Amino acid sequence: MRLPPLNSLKAFEAAVRLGGFTSAASELGVSPAAVSMQVRKAEEFLGKTLFRRTHNSLLLTDAGRSYYPAISEALMGISAVTDQLLENEARSRIAISTIQSLAEKWVAPAVSRFRKLYPETGIELRIEPDPVDLLGTPTDIRVTYESHLYPQHATVPIFKDVAYPFCTRAFHDQHIKPAGMAAVPDHLLIHTDWGEQYASHPTWAGWYRASGTAKNPDVRKGLRAGGAAVAFALASQGTGMALVPKMLTDAAPDKSGFIFPDPLGLPLPYSYFAILPKPAALQKAGPPKTAQVKALLDELVRSKDGPG
Repeated sequence: MRLPPLNSLKAFEAAVRLGGFTSAASELGVSPAAVSMQVRKAEEFLGKTLFRRTHNSLLLTDAGRSYYPAISEALMGISAVTDQLLENEARSRIAISTIQSLAEKWVAPAVSRFRKLYPETGIELRIEPDPVDLLGTPTDIRVTYESHLYPQHATVPIFKDVAYPFCTRAFHDQHIKPAGMAAVPDHLLIHTDWGEQYASHPTWAGWYRASGTAKNPDVRKGLRAGGAAVAFALASQGTGMALVPKMLTDAAPDKSGFIFPDPLGLPLPYSYFAILPKPAALQKAGPPKTAQVKALLDELVRSKDGPG
């Protein structure tokens, strides 16, 4: 079968049915630019222009008019049979999506408490990076850092964290206690890679500036960790000293072996959020599931009391 990408077909169908890229973007939970890009992919695949684009309007070409009825019918048929197959599962399962650094220390405890209240409700916990297509991959709650990638959805701020210097007591006694924080060699500093989307995250260079210490660490000599949870794990093993969000240290089961060598913390620039699909998507699921999703959200909010 010669088929264009499914997302391209969905974008084309929605743009025609709703009368434009902006309305289609709102339904699909993406930006108008993303819808336009998907339509162009379909046009490139077909070698045909589907829309005549003008400054104030979007008109179907002859090729677009010929293509739309079959595409609309096919997608509606797929949607109908999929709804039928998933109807029972959707009533008894809640899908949660989150990022790696939040899964173990924050989301998992909230899910455990929720399961005690609703032991018969199935839970799907997915670990995936941003952004996530919350409608294309049915999701009830997305728990992540910052919310700017989800402008079409409801957002609930949970808490804003602070990163503190963190190391084991043995590391502190050997490298910090004798001469202070400035004496820690550059090769023993653990740097957190927050991802290519962020440039304003806490860094060791920023921490030393804030502390008034004349030290500019050489990142090339240190250890670079892919995420705060990894940096926390490395520092917990005595590998070095890291800037660790308080959420991770508060959730540690045994705090006797580590120490915060300095009380100065750097606030993370953004809050952690719960992202909820469009209200219509939740209402369609029915009152029982809506109540359960709200109960799970309450448990996530309660978890913030531990992280701080």
